[in-house]
Amino acid sequence: MRGHRRCVDVVLLALAAGCGVKPPAAGGGGPAHDAMVTLERTACYGTCPIYSVTVYRDGTVVYDGKQFVKIKGRATAQLGPDDIARLDQLFTDSPYLVLDDAYTDYDLTDMENVKTSYHGGGKTKSIDHYHGDEDAPTVLEAIERGVDTIVHVEQWIGTKAERDANNDYWVK
Repeated sequence: MRGHRRCVDVVLLALAAGCGVKPPAAGGGGPAHDAMVTLERTACYGTCPIYSVTVYRDGTVVYDGKQFVKIKGRATAQLGPDDIARLDQLFTDSPYLVLDDAYTDYDLTDMENVKTSYHGGGKTKSIDHYHGDEDAPTVLEAIERGVDTIVHVEQWIGTKAERDANNDYWVK
């Protein structure tokens, strides 16, 4: 019977991994490690940095760099309570929660796409923002830049000056 139980556990873990569901973390996980903010920047016709960041309520930041960034792959950082409060304020003091779910008209071509989400105060909101949609509110881009600033994304993607000066090594 003990062997049967172990087989069932292995099968359940394998199924969970295959479906993108993660087993509970050691130590319980819980609400403090729930995703609070996500931001993903996709390709453009050029050298736009391609990366994603996820910020958890406990302050953990997980970065994943893809292309045209200083650091490719996964990196982590830790935000303090003041920065977590600033992120909450960025989303709750703006009209983010009442904006449309998507601004994806191709008024201009070859622009990046930015997907954001916010989970807080019992509310969840995600927005798909194509930067070539001329009807998108300017506050949305300000929120996206605000996330980048608060999480100090330049430590991973490089500064604009670094990216401009070193175009050749961003492409590798």
